[in-house]
Amino acid sequence: MRYEITKKFKFEAGHRVWKQNLTSGKGARLMGGEIPPNPCLNIHGHSYKVEVTVGSDTLNEQEMVIDFYHIKAALKDLIDNKLDHSFIIDKNDPLYPSFKEHFGFLKLFVVDFCPTAEAIAKFIYDFLTEKLDEAGLLEDIKVVSVTVWETETGKAVYRGQ
Repeated sequence: MRYEITKKFKFEAGHRVWKQNLTSGKGARLMGGEIPPNPCLNIHGHSYKVEVTVGSDTLNEQEMVIDFYHIKAALKDLIDNKLDHSFIIDKNDPLYPSFKEHFGFLKLFVVDFCPTAEAIAKFIYDFLTEKLDEAGLLEDIKVVSVTVWETETGKAVYRGQ
């Protein structure tokens, strides 16, 4: 893309990385035999920051990729009404049936993936891509990347192909 713009968002949410196992997988060999607890198995929350970058090879009649307002409008319901102050839970999480039964009064945002920062970035990427497609804008404007900051020092980026 010759031109890119980035819009930032913030939301507060809880989650649980129910698949976390620090003693197996790609990174386990970095630990040197130390066996730590798996803290993200616990219910916890973050002040998420999201950066959405869209791009185009051409500018519109207003000499923009797209107005920042339009990107905000496309994501407003998802960010402000669904994700913000919710508990993001994978419907495949073994705790999900208990949450649904005993905590139905909570604002649950049910997904079909383990809610890691990487997976949330891809989810937002796919959501915005679908919105652009529904509006007939996908030929001109592409989602370049979505970055999800879980903490001040940890982020995940999903880029399209």
